[in-house]
Amino acid sequence: MKVVAFFHGIFFKNQIVLRATDVRDLSLVKKMFDSKKSREERTGREILLKCEIDAPLQKRTFRQLGAIWKLVEIIFISTTPEMRKPTKEEMYDLYIDLLELYADKTPSKITGKLRPVHISESNTMAAARLIDGLLYHLANECDLKPDLQADVRSVIYEWEEWRGKRKLDLNDFRSVAEMRERVTYSEASGRSPVDFHHIVSRGAAPQFVDCAWNILALTREEHEEFHRKGWGCFLNKYPHLRPKVHRAFQKAGHLPVPDGFMEATERTYNEMKSLVEEATED
Repeated sequence: MKVVAFFHGIFFKNQIVLRATDVRDLSLVKKMFDSKKSREERTGREILLKCEIDAPLQKRTFRQLGAIWKLVEIIFISTTPEMRKPTKEEMYDLYIDLLELYADKTPSKITGKLRPVHISESNTMAAARLIDGLLYHLANECDLKPDLQADVRSVIYEWEEWRGKRKLDLNDFRSVAEMRERVTYSEASGRSPVDFHHIVSRGAAPQFVDCAWNILALTREEHEEFHRKGWGCFLNKYPHLRPKVHRAFQKAGHLPVPDGFMEATERTYNEMKSLVEEATED
């Protein structure tokens, strides 16, 4: 079982200590460790965890092509009873079917009829629309087991961070109604169902209330948590959304400085350090 989430982390007294930013992820972590313990009791051997600790400040290019093929593979696995990976031929056949549903269309030079645009000939925006369609398909047509949910969440985190840094985004050309129809998963956590929250509030900039670039899709719980704790805690918990939030404030003419972000981060570090000290006392 895999868990993909954001964690607070410190390296203290030669130990790596992690704490989930979202308490709802703890149930997944507990389930993983319960499974690990059960397997170890059956086999009599310790099962080591395969971990990838990724600091989000490192520069990395989001690869649209890789994300598309990863999502196609997840869709195949989720619709196969034995949950197996596709062969190259099966992968390509499903890719062609998904192009028909979600890719841009262009006139054929031979027949003049519209045909899907392949990713090899797509520009950045066309590839972004295809990724958006594949995520829509996963949210509405697929029954994802925990491991596949983790894979999708990993793509969403990178996708949302990357698109928030672009000069042009899909939502620059959408209405709010179109966004409500297409984005049926939380941009923060990948969960469903969702509410729609204004980044720049109605009171601060009523002229942007109907702009899709000013909307975040969040679960009801995430939405309420934001209103209770503010941008500082929210972006500390979901750092991949910082570029989108900053971009929206820039477009509206207001650059935000999240209140209490550094203080919240320092407080979390000190709390975790105290817990480690207590646990390692002789």
